[in-house]
Amino acid sequence: MQIPEHVLHFIWRFRLFRQFGLVCRNGERVEVVHPGNYNTDAGPDFLFAHLRINGQDWYGHIEIHVQSSDWELHGHDKNKSYNAVILHVVWEGDKDCYLEDGALLMSLGMKDLVEKSVLNKIDRLLQNNHWLPCSYGLNNVAEYQKIHVLNRMGIERLEARYETILGLLKLYRGDWERVCLSLMAGAFGMKVNRQVFMDLSEILSLKLIQKMKGNSETVQAIFFGQAGFLKTYRGEDPYLLKLVDRYSYLQRIHSLNEISGFQWKFMRMRPFNFPTLKLAQLAAMYCKFSSWFSLVVGALSLDELKACLRELEVPEFWETHFHFEKETSSHSTAITEQSFHLLAINSFIPLLFAYGKYVGDQNYMDRAISWLESLKAENNSVSRRYKRYGLTLCNALETQAVLHMRSTYCDPKLCLECGIALAIIKRD
Repeated sequence: MQIPEHVLHFIWRFRLFRQFGLVCRNGERVEVVHPGNYNTDAGPDFLFAHLRINGQDWYGHIEIHVQSSDWELHGHDKNKSYNAVILHVVWEGDKDCYLEDGALLMSLGMKDLVEKSVLNKIDRLLQNNHWLPCSYGLNNVAEYQKIHVLNRMGIERLEARYETILGLLKLYRGDWERVCLSLMAGAFGMKVNRQVFMDLSEILSLKLIQKMKGNSETVQAIFFGQAGFLKTYRGEDPYLLKLVDRYSYLQRIHSLNEISGFQWKFMRMRPFNFPTLKLAQLAAMYCKFSSWFSLVVGALSLDELKACLRELEVPEFWETHFHFEKETSSHSTAITEQSFHLLAINSFIPLLFAYGKYVGDQNYMDRAISWLESLKAENNSVSRRYKRYGLTLCNALETQAVLHMRSTYCDPKLCLECGIALAIIKRD
């Protein structure tokens, strides 16, 4: 039976093989004290392993192949960086392998060391085409193991967002305030208009907006003008005509750029999610406070940020409108609890975590994690399905965790990289 190399990595990494009486191909007795650190970058597969060979301690790297001939096939015998390998772990093979310096490399065959039941469990998991391949065994995984995996996945999601934020920080030349605006804009856009909102945030004249803080009509004119809405307005509403005139003046004086108003999407959306109302709310945030980055980093709790949002004054026009053209019955323009959760999850929290990681301050990172844990669990199609198959999701950290698990592990079938799979395979 041939098995993929990544399965061998999994077996070695978690010691799913007979641990005692191990003998290398050339007769040396070997004990695995520590299998090494799994390496996903270039170089040997496991680094800094600790073996005891014939009673003597050895420290070095481990390389794993299905066939012993893969050593030469991959050119390791001519690569000096592999001279620190102390053991060649193979599924099967009887070929002697040598390091670049000419030394014979010790080899350990795994074929007779792995129970068939372990291979069957791995095969069942990897060959399962169910939406959730581990669904058949999820209910049998201990609760503490599920919580451990969810915590790990939640942190991984924040780490992944950190990389995205680093890209924004590079784009904006180290300007954290612009990064904050970009993240908040994307959160207001949600899935449908996220990219358009972020495109707008890239061209918004933030310095001019900050200079005009407190002047609602001017700030709103900048946001709606650069968003392309005022250019196409042909109505007669006095408030909107003021915005048109104000923006026309500012555009001439400051050479403001704008995006096309036709990029914005309204179809099949609830009116409260229309980009026009969301844009009015975002503009109100910058009319009241000039530096949201400072507010986020300085806040000790999400309640402080929620209190700031309660101070916003969205123009009265939006109390009877969701769009420029059509008047509606009176409604609230306040940012709802659900919208606040989306804003926190998609902007405030990843921003605080990223800033803490960037400056090397664990306190910011821990605060971001605690904020995420303090928010109630999200209710979406992915979280509902995971709950149906046996995961208890108690807060937003855990619902964010399953979104990360789905996209990063379940969809690409990287089951063996997930702790839940390990728990299922190791279970008697």
